[in-house]
Amino acid sequence: MATSSQGKKRAPAENNASDQWREREPDERQLREERILDAAATLLVRWGYRKTTIDDVAREAGVGKGTIYLHWKDKNELFRAAIMRANQLLGQDIMRRIADDPEGGLPHRLWAHGMVAALDNPLMAAIVKGQADIFQGFIGGFDPQTRDQLTGNAEEYVVQLQRAGLIRTDIPARVITYLMAALKVGVITAPDLTGKEYMPPMERLTEAISDLFRRWLEPERLPDDSEAGKRLLAELLENVQDIGESHLSKRERE
Repeated sequence: MATSSQGKKRAPAENNASDQWREREPDERQLREERILDAAATLLVRWGYRKTTIDDVAREAGVGKGTIYLHWKDKNELFRAAIMRANQLLGQDIMRRIADDPEGGLPHRLWAHGMVAALDNPLMAAIVKGQADIFQGFIGGFDPQTRDQLTGNAEEYVVQLQRAGLIRTDIPARVITYLMAALKVGVITAPDLTGKEYMPPMERLTEAISDLFRRWLEPERLPDDSEAGKRLLAELLENVQDIGESHLSKRERE
């Protein structure tokens, strides 16, 4: 009888230990994943997309190469996850900055805050400052459907800004979307063409592009309140993040 009673008492203890393990496991996995992403981001800045290998990341993170494959199926998926995380953090930083700026919802202020926030993020700063292979490796991994979604979201964002009176309506939204994308890609890839020695200081470049946006896109009479611009940017950043996460999840299932 006593033996049976002791056996019954031990079973809950074993179950509790199992439950505790299941509760701890996601935390430990998440911490390991973050450490690997930190290492990948550091090496992308240091060596670029093409030169960095899974072996390099494993050494930097202090894990076995096989451990990385428990989280991502290949180098491209790992690097895209690292860049997506940096982009998410960038979006959060931008939103904090424009929230503190009374004119933060105006297009030229959005651009200025975006550039300054990017320069405070080492991985995004490397892209902006001309490490084009990081950007190309990232974009190259998106399938046509995902790229179409991202483009469609950007165009709808411009349409909404026009409706809010924050962007000129005499230029078609598709034209504005295309030219804005060309400008962003041009800033990233221009050093490959001209040489980095011709690249102006980032502070001057940020001021010049902000002024360009103000003169080119903003109407002569702006609404008194720019809160609509802040709200629309928050929605755009959330949509972009959702599309990126959906893309990564789809690739993991393949």
